[in-house]
Amino acid sequence: MQQTIDTGLLGQKLSEITASLSYLMPEAVLTAFLLLLLLVDLIAGRRGAYWLISLSLIGFGVHLFMLFKQWELLAVLQEPPLLLGMLRLDGIGVFFKALFSLSGIFTVLLNMHYRSGSEKVESESLKQVGEFYVILYGLLLGATLMVMSANLLMLYLAIEIVSIASYILTNFNFDKRSAEAGIKYLLFGGIASGLLLYGISLLYGFSGSLLWNEPGFINSLGQIPSLALTPALLLIAAGLLFKVSAVPFHIWAPDVYEGAPTPVVAMFSVVPKIAGIAVLIHFSGFFDALQTQIVAIDWQWVVGIIAIVTIVLGNFAALSQTNAKRMMAYSSIAHSGFLLVGIVAYSEFGTHSIMFYGAVYLLMNFAAFLLIKMVSRETGYEYIKDYKGLGMEFPVIGVLFLIVMISLTGLPPTAGFTAKLFIFSSLWQTYQASDSTIMVLLLLVGLLNTVVSLFYYLKIPYYMFFREKEEDNEERQQMLKPKGQLNPFRAVNTSDMFLAFLLVIPLLVLFFKANWLMELINFIHF
Repeated sequence: MQQTIDTGLLGQKLSEITASLSYLMPEAVLTAFLLLLLLVDLIAGRRGAYWLISLSLIGFGVHLFMLFKQWELLAVLQEPPLLLGMLRLDGIGVFFKALFSLSGIFTVLLNMHYRSGSEKVESESLKQVGEFYVILYGLLLGATLMVMSANLLMLYLAIEIVSIASYILTNFNFDKRSAEAGIKYLLFGGIASGLLLYGISLLYGFSGSLLWNEPGFINSLGQIPSLALTPALLLIAAGLLFKVSAVPFHIWAPDVYEGAPTPVVAMFSVVPKIAGIAVLIHFSGFFDALQTQIVAIDWQWVVGIIAIVTIVLGNFAALSQTNAKRMMAYSSIAHSGFLLVGIVAYSEFGTHSIMFYGAVYLLMNFAAFLLIKMVSRETGYEYIKDYKGLGMEFPVIGVLFLIVMISLTGLPPTAGFTAKLFIFSSLWQTYQASDSTIMVLLLLVGLLNTVVSLFYYLKIPYYMFFREKEEDNEERQQMLKPKGQLNPFRAVNTSDMFLAFLLVIPLLVLFFKANWLMELINFIHF
């Protein structure tokens, strides 16, 4: 009799799992193309490079189409539980997954003509071309599972997929600096992973469940003294803040950004960060539900202070940087702080502002790293001081650089201004409702640091247009790529230039037509 009951229960569970699969078609597409890319690489080897690139782009296109279908499904079903409640499907997740897919497309396009500058490295990179796209798909699949997780174990496994893929991709320059960056990333990531896992184990011990989105889970934790519960929540927060490179878990970012291949860095600056922010959005409701039980800590103050320190440290550290990619690393840390501001606002408008900011941030960062790559490819220059006079040699690149840097600063007429305006507006809206001091502090610090960021973002356009180029000595010329005599209006790679315009033009359009994107975001079911 007992065997019959168990079999019936097992059959019911299997039926629920099977029914969930029809809602996971975008994830199935990523998995199928990952396996297809692996198979093509095994069969074709180095000769299949163009097949791998083509299949990667097709896969992301199909993934976007399936996300559109998944979005339509949400209009009928209100957040259906998937895989026995381990995953959740909501509008926030669908939107961020679309950003991940766009990031994958831009990463593939950036990588098509990437060269590190070393013939030996170029040869090694060609040998590993298949692995690059396979691991990229694995990373994006992990990020997708992160934003859908409703189970702490599933969340941990998804973060580990993203982390392991990131450690490997960091080393894809196959040189000493890249290897050093990969080791540092691995060590810091391992510590963050341990903190997260320990926090999860404590919550499981307290509640006996891993479904953190369920009322029963929150009720169980409500019976635990705050002195025991608070450390567990802080450990989990530490693991998530590492993924968004927020202070004090930002130490890995500068070395990784400087040592990793430029296409990988562009993707690192967007995908793991946005995935971590999406998880924190979901956790905000969880923390708020426990607020009455955790009398020793106010989560809005904790996240607010972290956001303030992250913005200040990121901006002031960027002021002294001489390497363009390292400057962008600290810039990325500062932008993490601005994204956390939307978390602190804790409102529907705050969430919408984060989503708008995330989309604009994707365009800005990929455009910035693409332009850095184009300059490095054409001249071999990596340091900002070497950009002197390049605005006259490459006028189109110089103008595009100016637009992107103005947008990153948050000035009109670019979408960067609109994104920060929405974030600050959501903060002010919450302040009027709650009269909380942390909201005012965040608003003042954010506005002042926007002025600070002006000094390092506009440093590149200043050197390109207002400083005369200095002739390199013979030793330095041998270190750089031999480029010969540069024509002041010489053309760079056509596909790179097309991609640059594709990324920069929306930054101007979304300033004047921000409602196009905001109406789409407002239409998404939450």
